[in-house]
Amino acid sequence: MSDDTNQNLVEIKKTYHLIDDNFDAIYGKCNDDQKKTLIALRDSARDAFWRATAENLTDNHDIVAQTIDELKTTNNQIQKDVKFLKDVSSFLDTVTQGVKLAAALAVLAAA
Repeated sequence: MSDDTNQNLVEIKKTYHLIDDNFDAIYGKCNDDQKKTLIALRDSARDAFWRATAENLTDNHDIVAQTIDELKTTNNQIQKDVKFLKDVSSFLDTVTQGVKLAAALAVLAAA
């Protein structure tokens, strides 16, 4: 199964790229503590993505499907929020949720 057709991996990859591709713009709006949090979130999203690419993410039981749906929703919110970033704390909370879901999906969907 290619990376582009594996919905489990697609959403994990999207989480990582949303953070990484917008990192500089977000980082510039963060205070010192938020910068540390953002770096940790980016690194965690990267680790979840690389773990997912190394695994065979083919398990699609109900919990996996539910987690994918939650991650899609969270990724869509991150994508919207990053365009008009006003509240960095709230944004980082949403990103934290996305990274947690991506990491959970990487584990749950491993066959």
